[in-house]
Amino acid sequence: MCRRRRWRSNARSPPRASSPEHVAVFDPARRKLYSYIAVVAVYVVVFGWWVFFFVHQSEFLLARIAKRNITLTPEAEEALRSATDESMRMFVFEGAFLGLMLLASMFLVTRSLQREIAVHRQQKNFLSAVTHELKSPLASAKLYLESLLLGRAEGEKRERYLRNAHADLERLQEMVEQLLESARMASTGPPVRTERMALRTELARILEELARDPATSAVATTLAPGDALEVDADPLALRTMLRNLLTNAIKYAGPSPRVELSVRREGAHAAVRVRDFGPGLKSLDARRIFEPFVRGGDELVRTRKGVGLGLYMLAELARAQRGGAQAIPSVEGGGFAVEFTLPLAREQR
Repeated sequence: MCRRRRWRSNARSPPRASSPEHVAVFDPARRKLYSYIAVVAVYVVVFGWWVFFFVHQSEFLLARIAKRNITLTPEAEEALRSATDESMRMFVFEGAFLGLMLLASMFLVTRSLQREIAVHRQQKNFLSAVTHELKSPLASAKLYLESLLLGRAEGEKRERYLRNAHADLERLQEMVEQLLESARMASTGPPVRTERMALRTELARILEELARDPATSAVATTLAPGDALEVDADPLALRTMLRNLLTNAIKYAGPSPRVELSVRREGAHAAVRVRDFGPGLKSLDARRIFEPFVRGGDELVRTRKGVGLGLYMLAELARAQRGGAQAIPSVEGGGFAVEFTLPLAREQR
């Protein structure tokens, strides 16, 4: 019995995963970056002194000659200045070339270190999100099944335990499928088959379909009046994008989630804005919201289900259809909005 109580206590305790905001300054990737910056600073100082010395080389030589009480004729002094200036020009050209090489190497190494830092940050985000999402449904399902095995549930209670365990396993399966899909997107890109469609008509059809989906039926959606635009898009990809946005609204937009969609022309693209009326984006840079495994830093976000892949998959699907995505953290009247673009049909560009 003691062992069972101890297991239950651990199952209910949330994992202590470090959030992205608490990434230490002294993690390995950042140490490499700071060490490289220090080395580059030393090279810049040495290079600057080298340039300064050759620019003033003739004055240094004349000052040293004067210290030895040697008097030069004006002709000899001019010849010395001319010779040092000629050698100085040669060294300056060589130094400029070396300087350009140094700048190029600085750019390449800095970009490589930035990528390494981004990968390191994604790994931290992955461990933070997936550890909790794996542990919670497994612990819950195990608890239900152990209770059934011990004969502690009969009749309607037994059916309820089975339904709850099944729901936990479905949640786990959905998370694993999302992870596999995101890995495939990262390696080969999402497969899309674009076709010409009336955008507002397709959005209305998808919203009606999602209203019958148990995962998204809790959110109230409205499609604002707008332009009748035709786009080249993949209907399945569009459905996935909208479903991800609606599930986000259910998680973060309050007890009665509401979402408004609007469509407008933006150059050669149609822009679809999906806005909720929740608390908005807090404690996170809007430019990072489309990175994989990134979630907000406040307690409201950390306690919600999910691993931070919904907006990443949306952005990848938008890019695969020759569009894009951006987050709008502050919306007039409150809330949070995501806007993605799709290319207009050729005749409407």
